Amino acid sequence: MTIDKDSLTDSKVTALIFAEHQKLSTENPLLKEQIKSLEELNSLFEKSDSIQNVKIQIYQERVSSDAIKIKKLESSRKAILGGSCVGGVVLFIIGLFL
Repeated sequence: MTIDKDSLTDSKVTALIFAEHQKLSTENPLLKEQIKSLEELNSLFEKSDSIQNVKIQIYQERVSSDAIKIKKLESSRKAILGGSCVGGVVLFIIGLFL
């Protein structure tokens, strides 16, 4: 029985093909599972991002409303300060007449 070089090469190629097939048969389900896990992670990150965006919007609205309240308090403080100055002057004048 003689083994020629071509038949030996053909058997090596066939063995490599079967080895690659077995490797891919094992890797494909694992890759599909990995893709599924990554898609789930992506979905969770999208939900987390949307929650963060809502929180940011809420805080921006709160800052805006607090700024309005601060302006109102500052204007009322100025009115009170002006009124008390006028009242002090009036009391001083009344005190001079008495």
